[in-house]
Amino acid sequence: MKKLAFISAFLMVAFSGLIAQENGELFTAEIKKGELPKDILKAIEKDFPTMIAKQFKAIPGEFINGTFVLNNNETPNNDQTYQIFLEASGFEANALYDAQGHLISAKEHWKNKPLPEAVSRAIGQMYPGWTLGSDYEKISINQNDNLHPYYRIQLKKGHEKTRVTLDEYGKEIGKQSTNTM
Repeated sequence: MKKLAFISAFLMVAFSGLIAQENGELFTAEIKKGELPKDILKAIEKDFPTMIAKQFKAIPGEFINGTFVLNNNETPNNDQTYQIFLEASGFEANALYDAQGHLISAKEHWKNKPLPEAVSRAIGQMYPGWTLGSDYEKISINQNDNLHPYYRIQLKKGHEKTRVTLDEYGKEIGKQSTNTM
């Protein structure tokens, strides 16, 4: 149940960022690198040492009992969360940190990089005849100071497309199918 709550919270944050972009940044505020707490800067260097941080946003919210709650503008800075956009060769990511520099979640977009063996093997067994796209997303969610990775992969078979989400052991967590006729 906790896993579902964390996944739901992460997806809410990710989608609120997309909605905010469409609605004129309703829930986020662009900030400069110098405005970030030093703990976050240190954490970015540790968590993503080969990447370049390109954009920084503050999100007025916090996690309470596994649920992300947006705060009003009167909340002090220590209740902020920060969304960081990073880039490297063949790799993009955005990460969500709390004000103390703890990684809450990260979404990485990989191009032309092989999937972990357990995930690749599970896809071959569950979806014979389907082809993998060359890109995939790795979503990491922090639960009790342990990062749990999930892989979102686009599959295609004829006119059918499906997007599956698997955990690091190859267990299917979610599936979304679309027909493209």
